[in-house]
Amino acid sequence: MPKSFRLRRIVLALFILVPLAFGGLALFLGQDSNWDLRNYHWYDAYAALTGRLDQDMGAAQTPTYYNPTLDIPFYLAAKALPARLFSFLLGVLQGCNFILLYLIAARTLRLADERLHVLACASIAAVGVVGAGNLALVGAIFYDNVISLFVLGAILVVIGNAARLEDGPWPPALRAVVLAGFLVGCAVGLKLPSQMYAVGVCFALLFVPGPFLRRFTLSFVCGLGVIAGFTLFGGWWLLELASRFGNPLFPYFNDIVRSDWALPASYRDDRFFVKGLGDALTLPFQLFVDGQRAGEITFRDARVLAAYVVLFVTPVMLFLGRLRTSAFPPVADHFALRYLAGVFVLSYLVWLILFVIYRYAVPLEMIAPLVVVAAMAVWPVSAHKHASLAIAILGFCVVTTKAGTWGRMPWSESGKFVDVAVPSVPSDALILMTGYAPTSFVIPAFPASVSFLRPQSYLVEPDHSTRFSDTLRARLKAHTGALYLLQPTWERWASAKALPLLGLVGTADCRPVSTNLALELELCAVERAAAP
Repeated sequence: MPKSFRLRRIVLALFILVPLAFGGLALFLGQDSNWDLRNYHWYDAYAALTGRLDQDMGAAQTPTYYNPTLDIPFYLAAKALPARLFSFLLGVLQGCNFILLYLIAARTLRLADERLHVLACASIAAVGVVGAGNLALVGAIFYDNVISLFVLGAILVVIGNAARLEDGPWPPALRAVVLAGFLVGCAVGLKLPSQMYAVGVCFALLFVPGPFLRRFTLSFVCGLGVIAGFTLFGGWWLLELASRFGNPLFPYFNDIVRSDWALPASYRDDRFFVKGLGDALTLPFQLFVDGQRAGEITFRDARVLAAYVVLFVTPVMLFLGRLRTSAFPPVADHFALRYLAGVFVLSYLVWLILFVIYRYAVPLEMIAPLVVVAAMAVWPVSAHKHASLAIAILGFCVVTTKAGTWGRMPWSESGKFVDVAVPSVPSDALILMTGYAPTSFVIPAFPASVSFLRPQSYLVEPDHSTRFSDTLRARLKAHTGALYLLQPTWERWASAKALPLLGLVGTADCRPVSTNLALELELCAVERAAAP
């Protein structure tokens, strides 16, 4: 924090006002109605709290078996609070990324003028949080810009303890890396794709100044912290899935683990995977031209591309400048620069290999402006040219930003975040779910005794021969009560394909299921087909 009392008050005001502004933005954008919310975030929390894993089968398709730990507090808050208040508070929480970005920048940059230092750090943090990926997630239930708080917190812990880590006493240095690892490990436990940042946060310690044995030890101990954080939030769920299905990541990587509950397939979303070296090297440029290269929505953002290009150019600039000339004093801490570059590059490489889904890279989008400024600090140019280039690059990032949307609706008149009205059904009813639309969010509105089976989804098909599908068909056959079908009105073709394979026929007795999340649903009675 600045030494000047006036500047400190300004910084503290920013720490309050920017998150509040994000809360206001969440209200302005409207009710979140994204696909994942409707498909599994709402249901998974409900199922975990009410113990429905034995009662329902595959209701939320493949994500039915995601770790629900992070969903639970948001579900409880959204149930307890008016929708606008909940969304405002969620936006405020997401806006706290600005605080961490500012503090990381303040620890990284070296500017003698305090006013200039505050302005630079605030500007870099602001550019980091107004990226297209982050703006699309404000007030939305995705968690990528909530998990980012753990990731940025881990980076801040490392950079904030640079002196201790580089050549300080061992005990405080080890405590710092354990804490950093623990924070990012918590992120991984809550959302598995965050593993890319665990690799970045820990292995980037191998590239900071200091003897190799020290750097290796710090990186290794950081990894122990990751294991502790992951175990806290994710370990229990791995054990749950392993005990139920014999695959702790069920159904993912079932081509390797080979649980008989699912097909011998990976079940991964490989739509965006890179195809060859050329595709991988040009991906940031492709993303800038077409955001749908790594996601389902249209957007444009240049932050990751800017960091990518600057980091490619920096070794050339160092070579041309013979590493550095005494005429240009450093404007970024050497330890912080090397660590930030390491985190960005390593995390990006894991993302490139495993995911290529832009939402998962939102923390990289956030730190990219600081990576750009810090990396350019070692270029053999004057402070004036450095500032001009940085302003030009970050300005280009801002003016070319085009945020997309994951789906927004007007606020519900009832004031509920998820508002569902369902027809009455017998307490012993069994409801089938067909098709591939996100429909499980309506399940909490039904009586708790009603069971839901999904024989057709991204997880299973009626003609599959797995333990999952066999168990589902056995439960359907044994059921003696009323049978219903829950489906979107526009996906009747899916039930027409699935019902005959299950020995069922539809009826004309269909009643609407009304929701505030832009999905036309109907509940239809079904009957067992007559024997030939």
